[in-house]
Amino acid sequence: MSEDSRITRSLSVRWKMWLEIDGKPVFGPGAYMILKAVQETGTITEGAKKLGMSYRYAWGVIRKIEKRIDATLLETHKGGTIGGGGATVTPLGLRFMQLFARAEEEFGDVAQEAVRSRS
Repeated sequence: MSEDSRITRSLSVRWKMWLEIDGKPVFGPGAYMILKAVQETGTITEGAKKLGMSYRYAWGVIRKIEKRIDATLLETHKGGTIGGGGATVTPLGLRFMQLFARAEEEFGDVAQEAVRSRS
C-alpha cells in the first residue's frame, strides 16, 4: 500500500450543520441535543443536567430560537406543591429535530462516500 493510499484511507469528513431561516441560523446541534434530552427526561432541568449544562443556559438556547421563529419548541408544565412540573417537545420541535437529524445523517453518508470513493 502506498503512503498516499494509507493516508487517504484514514481520512474522515467533519462538518458543522445548522438550519437557517432567511439566511440566519436558528437550529443546530446544541438545540437538537437539548430538545432530545428534554424529550428523554421530561424536564428542562434534568435534560440540561444530562448534558452537563445549566438550566438557565439550556432554556436560554430554546427561548432564543423560539423568539427568532415566533413559535414554541417546548411546552412547560408547572408543578404543584409536591412537584410534577415538566416540559414536552412540541410537534414543531419534533419536526425541527427530525429535519436536523435526517439532514445530518444524509450529509454524513454522502460525505463519507465521497472520501471512500477517492481512496
